[in-house]
Amino acid sequence: MPDDTLDNTTPDTTATDNVTNLQDEAQQAVADGDYATAADYQAQAEAAAGAAGDTGDLTDGPDSGDLQTAAADQQTAAADQAQEATDAAAGDYSAATDDAAAAAAAASGADATGGGLTDDGSANTEQLDESWANWDQETADQDATTADSYAAAGDTDDATLYGDAATGEEQTATGLGDEGTFDTAGADPVPDDTAVEEAPVEDAAPVDDSAPAVDDSAPSDDDTSAS
Repeated sequence: MPDDTLDNTTPDTTATDNVTNLQDEAQQAVADGDYATAADYQAQAEAAAGAAGDTGDLTDGPDSGDLQTAAADQQTAAADQAQEATDAAAGDYSAATDDAAAAAAAASGADATGGGLTDDGSANTEQLDESWANWDQETADQDATTADSYAAAGDTDDATLYGDAATGEEQTATGLGDEGTFDTAGADPVPDDTAVEEAPVEDAAPVDDSAPAVDDSAPSDDDTSAS
């Protein structure tokens, strides 16, 4: 009498193959830096494994929820870099620095959660460039104010000295602001910043507004600290 407890049918490997193929697609998308696509394939793999009643076919690694979080972080990084470009173009290098810092954090978070290598470090370089741009712009503003004070007191030589310094520093700020800007996450890394910090012009001594001449404590024309 036949033993009805034996299952002589051939195991159906279709479900297993489907889960494997879907996960392979998910892992390829991670390697390509596309967490959104990876999340979609992984979610299909998890659904297929659940339908087959064997989640053991799922490999270790980020699940679909992790990959969705990574995809969201990736989009946040792109949005932050786009905002950085807008702020830098407007000359607001302080805000651009903050934008780049946020983009760097989001890009790093995406890889930490998604398990990929999409963060090329460019946002960190942007943050450095925008920070230098902000420093130069602040120095330029200070020197421009000092130049105005000397001009108002009739000291044209020192007014010119500080005015020229302000112009040069503002040009440097603009250059660094432009160098550290792009608005597409994953674009080619910005070249390493080779700029050398400029020594700020010494703050001018207070101008005596009550007299037509500059206070005696003001830097003289041969004051090398202002060069």
